[in-house]
Amino acid sequence: MECWNENTMGNIKSMYNRSLTRELSGSIGRIVPGKTVLLYGSSLVYYTSLVVIKEALKRLPSIAVVDGANRFDAYSLARLAQVDGRDPVDVLSRVFLSRMFTAFQMDGVLTRGVEPFLKESRTKVLVILGLLHTFYDDQISAREAERSLARISEKFDRLKNEGISLLLASENLTPAQKQKQFFHLRLKAMADDVYETSPDFYPEVVWNRRLLR
Repeated sequence: MECWNENTMGNIKSMYNRSLTRELSGSIGRIVPGKTVLLYGSSLVYYTSLVVIKEALKRLPSIAVVDGANRFDAYSLARLAQVDGRDPVDVLSRVFLSRMFTAFQMDGVLTRGVEPFLKESRTKVLVILGLLHTFYDDQISAREAERSLARISEKFDRLKNEGISLLLASENLTPAQKQKQFFHLRLKAMADDVYETSPDFYPEVVWNRRLLR
């Protein structure tokens, strides 16, 4: 897989948000040996991830969520399920949620804690919200953060080889430390498919799909 940068993008396809969620929820969890998909751009990425979770739980027994941005909204997920005529309690009971507040917690759970949990719970889908948020904190140096992200990337490759599908949702933020301002490129390099909000104005949100080969 090539590292993502401004000059190595694959083909780009635009799609409306509804088409995106249908495409993602239709494929996530079925990929063997696994696939990593990134939603990147405005804060809409978090709501989109909820729609994907709701749709995926129509056929998957459970989903694991690691939240580093405190953006998992259980109330909204319950409402989405209710609109579909489903039992919100049943849907929420099949989401295993861990909230991370520091980069060291995020590193620990992704590189050591999540793999045995996924095996024990037989969960094949891992959703990670705001992976970079904790690494933008000034309490962790850029060098430490780089090493940690490298370990996480290696773990993602291992999880994919074990048949785990990963969905990353990350808001586009500018870190205070200049040395960390390229981290979004590292994040994109972790993904097989990257969906970014279009910079153009549309009546509803449009995503650009960038296929990395």
